[in-house]
Amino acid sequence: MDVVLNRLAGRSPVAESRLADVRGDVDWAFGAPTLGEIEKRLHHLDAPWAAAALAALEAASPQSLEITHALLARGRQYTLRECLAIELALTRTTIRTPDFLEGVRAALVDKDRSPHWQRASHGGRTLQS
Repeated sequence: MDVVLNRLAGRSPVAESRLADVRGDVDWAFGAPTLGEIEKRLHHLDAPWAAAALAALEAASPQSLEITHALLARGRQYTLRECLAIELALTRTTIRTPDFLEGVRAALVDKDRSPHWQRASHGGRTLQS
């Protein structure tokens, strides 16, 4: 193990990542309090990575986005064990919803990658797909 560590220690530092270059904008966009505000901020940035992120959000299940956003926002006040218990309970509920079933149909059954999500409002706006 010492041989491997010594070999790695002799290498030059890793070059800056593309993420590091846009970290401030990522933090600003995704630090918004609502999904609707995240969407507005991504539109405002007018950058290729922001457009790609917006497209990914628009393709995702609105229900899953709401759940994930809530988990991330509330998770700061819980321990890891509590977060995992909450996620397990939500998973047990979520797998019975129409959006989950539609996602499985689109990805695994028909493989058309064209889910028809039930629409949910995000902070007064609806993400379009």
